[in-house]
Amino acid sequence: MRESSGSRRAAIAWAALALILAFAGQFLTVHFNYGGKWTGLFCTGSHFPVPPELSGEHIYIFSNSAGYDGQFYHYIAHDPFFQRGFASYIDAPRLRYRRILVPFLAWLLSGGGGRYLHAAYIGVNLAFVFLGSYWLGRCFQLRGMHPAWGLAFLGIPGVLISLDRMVVDGPLTALAAGFIWHTLAGPPAALLAVLVAAPLVRETGVLLTAAAVLAALAERRWRRAILYGATALPALAWFAFVQSHTTPAGGGPPLLTWPFVGLYQRIFTPSAYRLPVHISLLAATLDWVAIAGVLLTVALTLRLVTRRRNALAAAVALYAILLTTLRVHFWLDAYSYTRLISPLFVLLLAPDWGLPLRWPVAAIGLMLPRIVLQLGWQALGIVRRLVG
Repeated sequence: MRESSGSRRAAIAWAALALILAFAGQFLTVHFNYGGKWTGLFCTGSHFPVPPELSGEHIYIFSNSAGYDGQFYHYIAHDPFFQRGFASYIDAPRLRYRRILVPFLAWLLSGGGGRYLHAAYIGVNLAFVFLGSYWLGRCFQLRGMHPAWGLAFLGIPGVLISLDRMVVDGPLTALAAGFIWHTLAGPPAALLAVLVAAPLVRETGVLLTAAAVLAALAERRWRRAILYGATALPALAWFAFVQSHTTPAGGGPPLLTWPFVGLYQRIFTPSAYRLPVHISLLAATLDWVAIAGVLLTVALTLRLVTRRRNALAAAVALYAILLTTLRVHFWLDAYSYTRLISPLFVLLLAPDWGLPLRWPVAAIGLMLPRIVLQLGWQALGIVRRLVG
């Protein structure tokens, strides 16, 4: 018991360090790049109008830009139950509103969308960084490794992108780490909580639920399969509520196609960057390096799912299917496909699959340079301000 308690404290300490590092990175870019305006993290673009009710927030606006998804989750946090009409300012309200958990928690912690909503939203995002790092560190401890490996959570593309643009993929990646830890070490109630939360963060979280159900069915544990399946009911109820308050036009573009069709089309689609020639060439080159990481990821999943028949293997298989069936428009942006499949990266990293750790690390490492390049302008802005 003492050893278990000490291991838990060590994992908590390293997870706290991950949280501090994440917050420090956000603080520096807000201070030096956004003039101290924390709303810069929501990446609000000038191409979309801002709800007039939020004019008093003096939101940081990126000029000549469509912004990014975080701007819409910010609006949802102000109006989670369709009471203020903010859905009309969201590009795909039926799609975005399904991903309610992070905006709702921010709304709840700020006392119903009060003056501290931005701090609450950022705090919720950082809390998931802590949880993801803690759960990942605990998984590595099961493998006899140091809990400092939990810091690797900060290197998962979806986590970096969520810290940069306040999207929901980092929190879902954290829940994927929780799914692994509680599948391996319990307690069962905590696993159920993770399964309830995951599809409410992002609908692709239901793949974790499906994996748990499939594993229970394979083991002929019928009651457990029903119990795991029931964890999807809150999400299904919420999706029905969203469906009744939105139109089909708000569902967003189609997500999936036949396996490998999107990737095949991407190979024959030239990159089109409106950047200086040398930066465009570098970005295009790193795009291909990242796609090499995707192919390595697919190869790893094919090998792993033939070795095991459990919930973790089922989750790997389901997320691999998601990866290989993405439409071409996801493949055109490294920020899109890497964050969408970030739960798969954790599923490859955390359990002991009997394969050298260097292989999943290499797969992720091939994708990171393209993500880091995207963040480069922020780092450059910080350096320029620091050196005067």
